[in-house]
Amino acid sequence: MNYAFILGTHPTWSVAELLAVLGEKETFWENERIFVKKDIEINAENLINNLGGVLKIAEIELELPINTAIPDLAKKCTKLLIDKASRGEGKLVFGLSDQGVGSHIQVEKLGLNIKKELKSADISSRLVTSREKELSSVVVGQNKLLSKGAELILYRREQTLVIARTLAIQPYKELSRRDFGRPVRDDHSGMLPPKLAQMMINFAGQMSPDGLLLDAFCGSGTVINEAMLMGYTNLMGTDLSEKAIKDSRINAEWLRELYNLETRAKFHIKNATRLDQFIKPKTVDSIITEPYLGPQRGLSDIDEVCAELADLYSRALDNFYNILKNDGRLVMVWPVFFGNKFIEANLDKWQVPNLLPEKLQDLPWCKLSQRGTLLYHRDGQKVWRELIVLEKINKNI
Repeated sequence: MNYAFILGTHPTWSVAELLAVLGEKETFWENERIFVKKDIEINAENLINNLGGVLKIAEIELELPINTAIPDLAKKCTKLLIDKASRGEGKLVFGLSDQGVGSHIQVEKLGLNIKKELKSADISSRLVTSREKELSSVVVGQNKLLSKGAELILYRREQTLVIARTLAIQPYKELSRRDFGRPVRDDHSGMLPPKLAQMMINFAGQMSPDGLLLDAFCGSGTVINEAMLMGYTNLMGTDLSEKAIKDSRINAEWLRELYNLETRAKFHIKNATRLDQFIKPKTVDSIITEPYLGPQRGLSDIDEVCAELADLYSRALDNFYNILKNDGRLVMVWPVFFGNKFIEANLDKWQVPNLLPEKLQDLPWCKLSQRGTLLYHRDGQKVWRELIVLEKINKNI
């Protein structure tokens, strides 16, 4: 089957994550919001729960000439809904999302024509619309489109109109609960969003669920919590702050009870620059962490802040090198101040793997930093996040 993945607000991150999880074979970027994977079998609902950068997963159902007349297109969409839409009690609820069809297709008119076709087939229906051309995951979820009908996603590929049927949406309620509803949320040390933590875990590419996954600056435990939900069973969080360790333990126990999980993470008050005094050499499968990012306010002397962080990160990197397995990965987030002031830590022992093949890096909607890394930020943010993925260079040492 062929699947379309509707990407989140940082499409480059989303595509890199998909490639890390699904591989590069038979994949291509349709447009800035859509990525396609061909000839695979997936469980869309399970997969999207573990993807931080994907809003929807849809199965490609129809590919038609872009100049197909609205009445003919409505008939084909109606047949698709009759054959494959979920049917609960009451009306068949459906919606259309315009993901770039251009001026050839009037999506609103198409929706009304589909409704008429369904009526002629003695099927009562309700057409869901919104102010935006695209139905958000919230609109899809609140209107129960996946359980009482369907959402059809339409986009253009050159002279072809592609129609995909949504199979799963990002679990926005659960993500919000794990972020804002957890018992302890520290605005200074625990601001990593759960979906960003999911992406970092996927970038690590740890194959063994029982291998040791370490968060060396665990804060309030977001990485550990998300790793628990993703099926990893050997988890350790460390932090120099006693409060952070206490917060992490509280949040992890809350998550275990909420989702009825058996896994118990271990938390220790430790200095990230001295972990090799506590953890044996080459025993950690992956290190996934967001360290201290510096002051979020009062950024008057940026050069001094960057120098202090570069020193901290360099010392931590030397320590991580000793405890990480030769084939393990280190995934970190570093701050970028005002979008252009990067941290220059010592990477002499490390190499940066390609998260995106060159053929995708040349596309206009691929956005990378000058040193080829991924950047994560919202409009108006003073402190951006830079994704740092590292592998050992001298793996035999």
